[in-house]
Amino acid sequence: MNTPVSAAAGLATIDAGGVQLADAQLMETMYHDPRTGLRHVERHLRRLARSAAVLGYALRESDVRSRLAQRLSGVGAARVRVRLHRDGGVDVDVFGPPVAPASVSLVLDDEPVDSRDVLLGHKTTLRERYDRRRRRNPGADDVVLVNELGHVTETTIANLAARIDGVWWTPPLSSGCLPGVERSWQLDRGSMRERILTPADVLAAEALAVTSSLKGVLPATLRP
Repeated sequence: MNTPVSAAAGLATIDAGGVQLADAQLMETMYHDPRTGLRHVERHLRRLARSAAVLGYALRESDVRSRLAQRLSGVGAARVRVRLHRDGGVDVDVFGPPVAPASVSLVLDDEPVDSRDVLLGHKTTLRERYDRRRRRNPGADDVVLVNELGHVTETTIANLAARIDGVWWTPPLSSGCLPGVERSWQLDRGSMRERILTPADVLAAEALAVTSSLKGVLPATLRP
C-alpha cells in the first residue's frame, strides 16, 4: 500500500483533553524475534493504515517497511515502536525485550471513558488519560477501564478477556476499546468471542487474561 493517505481526508484536529491531535503521533508496538522477525507485523501495518485514513495522517507503507528494515538490521529480541507523524514521517524506536510477568494484577477504575470517543480506537502518543488512571492505582500492575454505560472496555495497555462458562469473552470495539492486534488474532482463530462485559461479569469470571501483541496472552487477577 504505497498510495499516500491524504492528511485532509481524516479528522485533522480532535481535542483530546486539551491536547490537539495535530501534536500527536500514531503508534504501533511490536515484538521483534531475531529468528522470525516482527510478530504480527502485517496486522500492525493494516491497523496503522486504518488509523491514518480515519485521522488524516499521511502514510506510505513502503516508508515504514524501509525504516523498520534499516533500524532492525542485526537487532536481537526487542520491543519495537513505530511512530507515524502527521506529515508521513516515520520514527522507529528499539528497546530491550519485554519481560512478561507470571500474572498481571488489575484494579477497576471509577472514572468512566466515553465509548463515543473516536480516539479510543486508535493507538497514539496521547497517553494522559491512561497514565492518570495508572497513577491513581499504584498498587496494581494495570487498570481496567469502564465506559459511561458501565461496560468494561480494556486496560490501559492491553485488551481484556474473561472466561465465563468455559468460553473466553472480550469486550466489543463498540464498548470503546483499541482493536488490539493480539485480540484480533485470537478472535480470528476462534480462541475468543465478543460480548459486552460488566464489572460484575469480570469479578465473577472463572479466569481473566490480558492480551497484547508485545506479550501475547497473560493470566490476570482482579482486586475487588
